[in-house]
Amino acid sequence: MKEIKGKFIVAFDTICDGEQTVTDENNLPMLYDSEEEAFFELFCDAIAGLEGTDDDYFTENKIDKDSTIATMNALKEEWNFVKMKEWLDANPSANYYCEWVESAEKFVLGRKAIYTGNGIVIEGTKLEDL
Repeated sequence: MKEIKGKFIVAFDTICDGEQTVTDENNLPMLYDSEEEAFFELFCDAIAGLEGTDDDYFTENKIDKDSTIATMNALKEEWNFVKMKEWLDANPSANYYCEWVESAEKFVLGRKAIYTGNGIVIEGTKLEDL
């Protein structure tokens, strides 16, 4: 596993596999040198997802397609982390893949809660243990 200290990942959650992260061509987690760099990737993913989805998503989420994508592209061009984060926090439906940025050191791949007769069991693997 690559060195993860001080790195960040873009994470997402799946029903079956728990929390996951984007991987590279070697099936290793994509690591970013800063939270800002990882968030920029997340923001670009969200734009691509919105550009590729059908109009039903926009109707269901009460989003104006053209103005949302135009605003996001303008923020992307400005590359202002604070503005992009504030805007996406205020417009969570625009985060098409429901991704978030997390410290690679804290991230647990496959983290999920399993309810058993003896209580809740949390499973998963820290990236440093891969």
